[in-house]
Amino acid sequence: MGPLIYIAIGMGVAVATGLVISRKKQAEADRARQRDATVTGANVTNDITRVGKGGVLRLPPFGGSRTPIETHVTRRHRYRQDSGDPWYELVCEHGRRELLVEWSRSGGEVYVTGGFEDENPSLDDLALTEDDLIAFDEGRRKSFEWDGIEWKLADTGERFFHADDRGAPEGYYAWEFQAPDESRYLSVEKWAGEADFEVYHLWAIDARAVEVYDAGAAS
Repeated sequence: MGPLIYIAIGMGVAVATGLVISRKKQAEADRARQRDATVTGANVTNDITRVGKGGVLRLPPFGGSRTPIETHVTRRHRYRQDSGDPWYELVCEHGRRELLVEWSRSGGEVYVTGGFEDENPSLDDLALTEDDLIAFDEGRRKSFEWDGIEWKLADTGERFFHADDRGAPEGYYAWEFQAPDESRYLSVEKWAGEADFEVYHLWAIDARAVEVYDAGAAS
């Protein structure tokens, strides 16, 4: 082959490579435009307090996750006690896992916590008994150790649950604990008519880092 043939082949390879790169960049740009159009056209304000069923959130990494978590809201519940502001639970789907995200207001600030349902410990896992919980109620115990942390009692008392933010109240009793740095929370719950105790483990989430892609059926 002469030198002109080699030059022509080289130019052909370069053109083909350039076309592949160009197509990849075009596909990335198309995906970005499609996502921007979806978010722009959706019911969006970057405010988790307005998110309801059908909403889409992007949470910053927490717990064992190392990457942000995009999740879809399937239900929104309201909780309250006799005094103070209510707080809300967003039941979310992340793949095949159920993710619980709670938010509350205090002093004008919004506080967000989250945890996966399949990562909740049991009362046995905490090495606690019903007698221990009574001791917390009576002030004879103030803390316990689990997962390498000394969990301190934050509050106890009766709570009320309103399914879908409007249902008739269901009562339960809660023992609430927090890690010393307030990065993690545990709630032990005894619901009326139920024999067993339920335990929920939640991680603190920076509310400013939560992104709302769609508010869904916002309240």
